Amino acid sequence: MSQTIKKYFSIIFFLLIFIVSLVFFLKNNQMITFNYLVASKDISLSFLLFISLGIGALLGVLAWLPRIISLKHRISRLEKQGKLYEKELDNLRVMPMKDTL
Repeated sequence: MSQTIKKYFSIIFFLLIFIVSLVFFLKNNQMITFNYLVASKDISLSFLLFISLGIGALLGVLAWLPRIISLKHRISRLEKQGKLYEKELDNLRVMPMKDTL
């Protein structure tokens, strides 16, 4: 798939998510009392759900961060190893062959 088609699909996908989120936000505008440890506050249900989703996404990213870092480190190490193998192969290609007969 070309980059242009991917870009259009991602734009359409994010616009669709934005529209669905906007409709959800407008349909769930009733106020609720949010009680936390030290106080309570009246906020809309959709805002509370949005904040909860954001905190959950952030915790998910933080949970995957060590794995992502280790995989990037592994990729870097394997790329260096691949370059060494390519260099060794290039050196072997220019070496004259010995006759064993």
